[in-house]
Amino acid sequence: MRIFALAFAALALGACATAPPRPATEVGYAATLNVGDTNSGSMATASATIDLDTLAQTVSAHIVVHGIKMSDLAPHLAHAPMGAIHLHLYKPDGDVVLVYPFPMGEGYGETPDGFTVTVANGSYAAGAAILHSDLSFADFKTAMDSGTVVLNIHTQHFPDGEINGRVVPAT
Repeated sequence: MRIFALAFAALALGACATAPPRPATEVGYAATLNVGDTNSGSMATASATIDLDTLAQTVSAHIVVHGIKMSDLAPHLAHAPMGAIHLHLYKPDGDVVLVYPFPMGEGYGETPDGFTVTVANGSYAAGAAILHSDLSFADFKTAMDSGTVVLNIHTQHFPDGEINGRVVPAT
């Protein structure tokens, strides 16, 4: 009986070892924000991690901003559903499209020299709808993979964007 149990255990382990890996449903990205191509001259900086769940089609993010206070955010955007922080898609034809917002809310928190934004499992479809984006989740992920998405922070002093940074696959 013991030999049978050992043989069964070995067979089960062998089956597990040869089973194909489960597809990853979470994909990570990162961004470092600074004056970039905004020409603002700002000394502010930020870093962001953004995770996509490809099965649930959700966006999670953690953004840490230094040198900009929440009260500095562009008021016409900060109090609108789109928020003053969002992702832009830069298309090859030069067109720039808003694709995902980080609206003001409970995920925002002041820090001594700036603020943080934390979003957990935000619906991509709901965010895209706020911005009237018709970009599918699959196309959004492709754009994130290709580095054509930029995270931008708009302030009252720089309504077109004080700092920004290209979103790239995390390493």
